[in-house]
Amino acid sequence: MARVDFKDMVSFTEVVMERQKLFDGFELEMLEEYEGMDTSPARDFKTPMANGFYNSYTIKGMNKVEKIAIGELNYMRRAKYCAMNMTASDDYDLPIFACEFDEFATRVGITLDLMPLVNIVCHPEYRRKYLDPLNDIWREFRALNGLTREGRCLVQRRYGSWPWARASLSPYPLDGNIEEAENRYKILDAVNAYARIWLKMLEKAEPIKDPEYKQEMLKRKKTLQYYYRERDPGGEVLKKIFGKERHRLFINLIF
Repeated sequence: MARVDFKDMVSFTEVVMERQKLFDGFELEMLEEYEGMDTSPARDFKTPMANGFYNSYTIKGMNKVEKIAIGELNYMRRAKYCAMNMTASDDYDLPIFACEFDEFATRVGITLDLMPLVNIVCHPEYRRKYLDPLNDIWREFRALNGLTREGRCLVQRRYGSWPWARASLSPYPLDGNIEEAENRYKILDAVNAYARIWLKMLEKAEPIKDPEYKQEMLKRKKTLQYYYRERDPGGEVLKKIFGKERHRLFINLIF
């Protein structure tokens, strides 16, 4: 098991946005307010326990995006807690792009998925349209040592007692612990690939016209957001770092 010094840990946001140039061709605009909250305190923060940033954006000239949020929290020079979330606005049924990338000296814990916003058993066309395009990438990267290994994946460890969390995932999550130093960057190639598929689908997305389908989609979307914001154990850590009131901004941007 290779150990990585804090100074050598992955610069998650820099890799995704600058080296991989994920958003080339899109003009990102800073999201000044999210759900009635000023986002500026999240853009550059420093507390006795942590420092870092969570930036949130929309795309200029496009009304399809609720938020694109990306950032990292450096915890006492021991660990990095990084996250990226892309959520479409309420007129569109794109899955939620969710990535958690937590780096420690001995490993990276990652969960990466496009979370469906409808029941894919009842709506197989949704799976075919939005989720099945992940199949080849999922097959390629799931072979990385540590992904979905029994007893080690984040979903089993963090949400093992909560069936709702397992039910929130697509058939194609990448989830587990990466221990080899070189694979910490290889898994970022999967993050990039999943994100590019989401962005390509976003460009082609059309507003939902069926009111019943939209109601079903919004119910699941809001329920997922509620569960992850209210029940994720990471929220308790954020309360300790930022305080009971201020942590709300951070957790709502992360999911």
